[in-house]
Amino acid sequence: MKAGKGYVIIACIIIISVLGCQHRNGEEQATGATEWSADTITIDEESNLNSKIETAVVEMKPYAAVVQTTGVISPIPTQYAEIASPLPGRVTKSHIKIGQTVRQGSALFDIASSEYSEIAKNYIQSKSNMQQAERALKRTKDLYDNHVASSKELEEAQNEYNLAKEEYNHALSVTKEYQLNTEKMEVGQAMTVRSPISGKVLKNETVIGEYMKEDTEAKVIVADLGKVWIKANLSETEAPLASELKKVEIRTVASHDSVMEGTIVYVGGMLDPETRTLQTIIECDNREGRLMPNMYADLSMYTDDNEHIIIPKEAVLQSSEGRYVLKKVGERRYLKTYVKVQSADDKQLIVLDGLKAGDEIISKGAFYLSR
Repeated sequence: MKAGKGYVIIACIIIISVLGCQHRNGEEQATGATEWSADTITIDEESNLNSKIETAVVEMKPYAAVVQTTGVISPIPTQYAEIASPLPGRVTKSHIKIGQTVRQGSALFDIASSEYSEIAKNYIQSKSNMQQAERALKRTKDLYDNHVASSKELEEAQNEYNLAKEEYNHALSVTKEYQLNTEKMEVGQAMTVRSPISGKVLKNETVIGEYMKEDTEAKVIVADLGKVWIKANLSETEAPLASELKKVEIRTVASHDSVMEGTIVYVGGMLDPETRTLQTIIECDNREGRLMPNMYADLSMYTDDNEHIIIPKEAVLQSSEGRYVLKKVGERRYLKTYVKVQSADDKQLIVLDGLKAGDEIISKGAFYLSR
């Protein structure tokens, strides 16, 4: 009997719950009555939805859009050099230390290299052979002009000179390939590796006595950090603003309260297919040395003040056909109006097409009427 009473009580609870839900659903339907006709919705005069929505008249306002992102500081490629030994050899001397400022052509380190000695020997020999052939050609020309030498002898002297010059030019091109100083080149001496740019030594890992192979990684890094680049990515929704961004404010973790300014020098032409972002490069004056390569920076990028229609993000709904707002077209009547928008900030959107100043839209609670 007790078990039977228990079943009766449970059954009663279920029936009461179902009836209560049906009653509440009916009450919601009655107070939230709406009627769609094509793309126009009409809200019943007594619907509680009238108290849940708000409308606003849109107007043109001056607005400077801002894009917030992060970037990584890097040297300007033309002002940055990673230097390895161009030839295999053993380090015999280092001329630098980290933090030292060097000029283009300054000595970095010396290596003893048999290949360097062979290049030097070929260059010096070919230069000497060319000079000898040039003197012989000059003598033969003088003799020919005085009718002492024959045209055949002149032709042979010319050919010997051309061949010697060709060999010299080849040897010279090899020295240029390895950036060797031909003015001080001597057979048997150590090769001096020199800096290709002016700047500060950021890395020096040369060790006296170390043998460097041809594929050894760079042992010295030199960079001019008077100006640096900051590489940043814009999201797909922010990308359309890239061409309008003018002012850039830069803050670092080390000095977040101090603001530096930069200039956008590059905007990518396409999105990265994996990250769906657009690369931008900002150039920044760094003569005070506050920015170092691989630092992170917080960026605020602004457009100029322009006249825009700005609406709340919650006013825009999404359908399979696109984004739309509900524009007021009569007493409690709203038209589904498709719009083209782009992000202004976390809470607002810029209307690019679909609305004009003076239009009245549902600015709050539009989601209650989504279809």
